[in-house]
Amino acid sequence: MAPHLTALAVKDLALVSALELELGAGLTVLTGETGAGKSMLVDALLAATGGRVDGALVREGAEKARVDATFAAIAGHEVAALLGERDLADAGEDVLVLSREIAAGRAPARVNRRSVPLSLLAEIGDALALVHGQGEQSRLARPAVQRDLLDAYGAHGEHRARTAERAGVLAALRRERAALGGDPRERTRRADLLAHEVREIEDARIREGEDDELRRDLAVARSAERLRGAAASAHDLLVGERLAAHDRLAVAARELAAAAELDPRLAAIAERVAAQVEETADLGSELRRYAESVEADPERLAALDARDVLLGELRRKYGGTLAEVTAYGARAAGELAALRSAEERLARLDAEEAAARSALADAASALHDARAKAATALSGAVEAELGDLGLPHCRFRVTLEAQEPDASGADRVRFLIAPNPGEPAAPLEQSASGGELSRIMLALEVVLAAHEATPVLVFDEVDAGVGGRLGEVLGRKLWSLARHHQVLCVSHLPQVAAYADRHVRVRKEVARGRTHVIAETLDEDGIVAELAAMLGAGGGAASLAAGARELRVAATAWKSGGLKSRKRRP
Repeated sequence: MAPHLTALAVKDLALVSALELELGAGLTVLTGETGAGKSMLVDALLAATGGRVDGALVREGAEKARVDATFAAIAGHEVAALLGERDLADAGEDVLVLSREIAAGRAPARVNRRSVPLSLLAEIGDALALVHGQGEQSRLARPAVQRDLLDAYGAHGEHRARTAERAGVLAALRRERAALGGDPRERTRRADLLAHEVREIEDARIREGEDDELRRDLAVARSAERLRGAAASAHDLLVGERLAAHDRLAVAARELAAAAELDPRLAAIAERVAAQVEETADLGSELRRYAESVEADPERLAALDARDVLLGELRRKYGGTLAEVTAYGARAAGELAALRSAEERLARLDAEEAAARSALADAASALHDARAKAATALSGAVEAELGDLGLPHCRFRVTLEAQEPDASGADRVRFLIAPNPGEPAAPLEQSASGGELSRIMLALEVVLAAHEATPVLVFDEVDAGVGGRLGEVLGRKLWSLARHHQVLCVSHLPQVAAYADRHVRVRKEVARGRTHVIAETLDEDGIVAELAAMLGAGGGAASLAAGARELRVAATAWKSGGLKSRKRRP
């Protein structure tokens, strides 16, 4: 069994104090006097399926209103995918209860008693029920909905999937291009700058520890004369010819050696002084070699100064130390390599994007051709239904306007009508009256019945402005539509109500000074009595009852014939 609405519970909504309505598959007709509250039940279902709701609808004296819509036979339906979490189906995997509380400034949503975002409730509601209510015609006015209806009619699923796939490939390439960088001129400027910086650092050939080495070499080169003089002076003092330290230490060493023969306690001191004689000689030799190595070389000093300036400039640009300069150079080289790789990838992306655009254009073109063919067929089919529904002069057209190709194709689909001869066709939402729009919706639903995925269809006063003869046609159309869907219809025509599989009478009742809306499902006798009441004035009770029974018998006979005809189809 297809998913269907099994119950609608309403509490403290406008004139409804408490109401529980059991429903079933097929065609359910709601009847009652004008203002009895039939449309309130439609509004309640709209609220439960995520539609807009006005806090002012809360019943006087109540803090909040509540609506619960119970759907059965959900297993395997797309709603299971929308829910995702299995624990939302805690009332049984084949039952889904959509709930809405209505209070001043808020209207929380629930699915099987669990709070959910209103957007999720609306998504699930859209998948389960399509409400053609008074003032709720905006869905059909949306180009995206019109496009999807045309594609459903034309069975364009494969075309749509191919177009969406190719649009996805193009979108991925564009995302990759965006990730690789923005303005190509800016990327070129960045690459040129990085190349200059890397080259500048590499050309400097920085050595590890060069900071300290250069600092030392510069200090020596700038003070060569002074250093050489200091070394020569120290050399003369230690090992020179006139009473140098070496000679004096040698004399002292000899004197102490002789004395140590007399007093052994001086032996250790004599040895230490003798060692200093040798050390002084070595120091003198080293000082001589050092003084000879130190040269005042203007060219070397200039080279060292130039190197110091170069490294100082690199430190100023790229880091406080030469180690930081080297690290920056490595990073810059890496970024430059990535940029160059990106440029190479971008060059390939140009060709890949061109191919992807061409592939998308081909898929969109094939989808357009299929849509053009389906648009002609759908226009004719809807016009034929409109003729049956009392709008024989209404022209219905499906037009395709070109747009930039995307996942949905390259067409903006528009439904246009010209309700009266001689008038130009205009968008559906701009030209049709409420009654005309309801009948156009019914015509579309009848044509699209085999393709429409939404299991529950609701029509609020689809027979507005329709006479009795046409009402019989409407009744048959609605009943035929109910072979594919569960159909709920608010009607004022007995000719429509006669075709109901389930008949609900809505009425007002005053109790304890308050008005209450009552909804009751009628048995066969009750249906005949309600049909007689709907036939109204113009005859006695007996003639009205006879007319009502005649309507019911004729409708039952027609329905029986319709079912047999369906069973005979191959």
